[in-house]
Amino acid sequence: MRYFTKLKEILLYYDYQPLLLFWVISDIFNNMVLWTTYFYWEELGQPYTYFLYLTYLYISIGILVCINHLKRLIIFVSSYLVVYVYSAVRYIVDIYTATDTGFDVFDFKNLFITAWYFTMWTWILFKLKNENLHRNE
Repeated sequence: MRYFTKLKEILLYYDYQPLLLFWVISDIFNNMVLWTTYFYWEELGQPYTYFLYLTYLYISIGILVCINHLKRLIIFVSSYLVVYVYSAVRYIVDIYTATDTGFDVFDFKNLFITAWYFTMWTWILFKLKNENLHRNE
């Protein structure tokens, strides 16, 4: 029981900045725009995927630049969440339209990871808005 109490304390009382800093730097370095070209995605028949990754890159750089400016950071994290939801919906639609077999194990794994990251980004946004609320009081 003490373990869960400690986890609750971590979630409620510790800051988000270290997690956000390391996550966004990792996100920038892992961004496919840095490692592929538009033509690579065009050959795969997914030219708009390049622009999706480019949007992630711009938002990630915005998060990194504004990490010390709370109001702007909230805007960039909210934008990241919107693009993330769009990307997840696009993935689900692609599964239904591109395959006749439906979901397989890898799709469930990918959707689980997507839900996990969505929860993480939502929690970070919650912490940001909560901090902003307390600063404005």
